Amino acid sequence: MKKITFIMVLMLGILTISAQEKQRDSKDTKHKTHRKKGGKKGMHKMAKFTPEQIAVLQTKRMTLALDLSDAQQSKIEMLNLKNAELIQQKREERKDKKEHSKLSPEKKYAQANAKLDHQIKHKRALQKILSKDQYAQWSKMHKRKSHSLKKRGTQNAQDKRTRINRDDRMEKREKTMKS
Repeated sequence: MKKITFIMVLMLGILTISAQEKQRDSKDTKHKTHRKKGGKKGMHKMAKFTPEQIAVLQTKRMTLALDLSDAQQSKIEMLNLKNAELIQQKREERKDKKEHSKLSPEKKYAQANAKLDHQIKHKRALQKILSKDQYAQWSKMHKRKSHSLKKRGTQNAQDKRTRINRDDRMEKREKTMKS
């Protein structure tokens, strides 16, 4: 009787685990466009464009959202072009460095500091170009965008931790079943 009960509990556990795996797989297929083979993330949709194309698209989005004048459009397009060129340059540097080694804490600090300096400079330039109302609206849009990116990053980290914990639990179960 004990053996039958043990087999039933074991079968129930296996069915539960396989159902969870199928559910996780179906979630992954929903987000296939964002991931490449092997679970790696795909390129951002703007990474496929040239810096000039990115600058034009960003400027047009800002024009629609903030109702920019022609003079403001040209100034913001130049600002967006400089920003897009810098981002592309940094992306290429990261690709080159990825092959070599990890960054030291000092280099990470220097990169983070430079990025924040650039963001401050960009914000001040926008303040000079935009009116107070336009800048307030841009600020609100920018906060919303950065909040959603942070939230998505946090969610991805939580999902990864959950998967690792689940895998650890499964390994422990298998070890206990073998012994």
